[in-house]
Parts: sequence; C-alpha cells; structure tokens
Amino acid sequence: MLSQKEPVLTDMMLRYPFVHHSRRFFDSIPIEESFSSREVVRQAEMRLMSALGRANYEPHVTELVEFSSFFVSAFVASQESLLAGRFAKREAERSRGLYEREDARDKATVIRECFGIGIQYGGDSRYGYSAGVEEYLALVSKYELAKAQRWKLVRQALSAGRVYFTDNVVNDLFGDSAQRAISDGLKNLRKAPFPKQLVELRSRVLTYVPVPRTRTGRSYNYIDELLKHPIADGRHRFVWLVLAPFLVNVRKLDEEDAIEKIKAYVSRSGDMSAMKRFVEYNVKRAKRNGLMPPTLTKLRSEHPDLFSLLPREVSAMEEPPKTANPKTSK
Repeated sequence: MLSQKEPVLTDMMLRYPFVHHSRRFFDSIPIEESFSSREVVRQAEMRLMSALGRANYEPHVTELVEFSSFFVSAFVASQESLLAGRFAKREAERSRGLYEREDARDKATVIRECFGIGIQYGGDSRYGYSAGVEEYLALVSKYELAKAQRWKLVRQALSAGRVYFTDNVVNDLFGDSAQRAISDGLKNLRKAPFPKQLVELRSRVLTYVPVPRTRTGRSYNYIDELLKHPIADGRHRFVWLVLAPFLVNVRKLDEEDAIEKIKAYVSRSGDMSAMKRFVEYNVKRAKRNGLMPPTLTKLRSEHPDLFSLLPREVSAMEEPPKTANPKTSK
C-alpha cells in the first residue's frame, strides 16, 4: 500500500502518462507491481506490438497496470530507434484522441499541465483558444515544432500579441507536442540502466521490428571504412555531404548518437571545438531533409577534389566499371 505522503495516481497521469510528474509516481511503485508484474509486462507487450501495427491495443481494466505498462513499454522502445519513433507516434495519436474528447473548458488546463503553455479558452467562437506569442514560441522551440511549416509563427492567426487556435488546431498542437515529449523521454530512458526484468520482453518485441531498407548495400561500404581512417583535410565537406546523411538516413542513428559519432571521428584528426555547432547543424539538416550520401562512384565523378582526399584504403574500394560482354560487343 502507498502511504499518504507518496504521490497518488491521478486521472491526468493515467490519460497522459508523459505529464511531468508521472515518472515520480511510477518510481514509487514497488518493482513487483511494475517491471516484475506479468500483467504489466503483458500489457506493455501489447502496447509495443500496437506501435508496430501488429496488435489492436485495448486499455487494461486495472488503472495501475495500464499506467505502469506505458513506462515498461517505453523502456523497451528506447532501445531501438525505429521502434522508439513508432512508439512515440502511436502513443501521441492515442493521447490526441483522448484530448480531443475533453470538455472544451478543460483543454486549456490539460495542455498547460502537460506542456506548460498557458492557453486560454475564450468561448465557442471559431478561434476559441489563444496563447501569448512568447508562450507559443517557447513551446514551439522546446519541442522543435517549427520544423513543420504549419507551426511557424507566420502561419498562425495573430492579433494583439496573441496566437489564436481553432479546436482542431489546438488538438493537433497537443498531439504533435505529445509526440516530441515522448520522444525526448525515450532518449533519456536510453541513457538509463536497462531493467533486467525486461530483457526477455525486449528480445521478443525486437524480432518484429523491421530492418530499415537501405540503398544497395555495397554502395556505402566505403563510408564504414572511412570512419576507421581520420582525415584532416576536407573535414567540413565530408561531414555535411557524407557522414551526416549516412549516419541518420542510412544507419538510422538518432541525431544525438550521430552527432557524438561524428564528433569522435573529427576529434581524432584535430581540434573539435570549432566544428561542434557545424556538426550539430548538419546532422539535423540531413535528418530534416532526408539527404542521402553520394556513392563512391558519384563522389569521384561529382566531387573529384574531395575524392582525392580519401585515404587509399577507402578510394581503392570503388567498384570497377562494368565491361561489355565480349559475346555481344562488336
């Protein structure tokens, strides 16, 4: 039994488990009622399989099991980037659906509790909700929502220093914010020790995670080899043209992991301090625009000066041109 001094499971935490004070309550639950609970693990597995499109999710009748299953499944989802993305998207969709059905007057309270933005409800007019421009920009900046054109300030209804929203727009704002909040939470969980009680669950679920499709496997082998050989010249161009697109869009690393890998690579051939922001910017740019690295053949034909800077071990990997079939050539 939880003592009165310990946090209490609220309806807000049950419906929107990513709300900031939910983690404190989860940490107060005895381990036999969370990581070691068969019911919780079973519910978490259904939650994860739903994110992968392999099951229809049904909320558990026991509130504590339902609540705990979110955090258990989040721990597992944090271990694999593709699963993490799908989990965050699916959970955000579920939360948006719940938020959409909230009473109009309660929506302002819920979004403030979840994300800290002070939205006001102004009645049943078309633009029934509003927030100060500074508060709106703080939310957009916190979750990097402006990567999507629809959340840029110039696309909003503005008047007298306030941003106005229709009911549908505020629902979408909640959903997109939820997805980013969950994604950020998964990144933090990834850094924490993985619970030994969930190792079997992780193994079962990861067998269903599809392997990301990449372009012809051999086309990018040279980049794996390049990462073994630090270079001093042309570092900036190799970062934005080759390494950043390769790590986030071929190897599917999280942005943070890709940034750290490039930093480590660059620092082996010289001072990294002047390139820190450059690396961060270009990793985010490659991810945002879906950029792909050039193949070795394309690098030689379109960027011969850069090709000439490659270590011999890398440049020698270029596939020889195909020769004509002697039986068909004249």
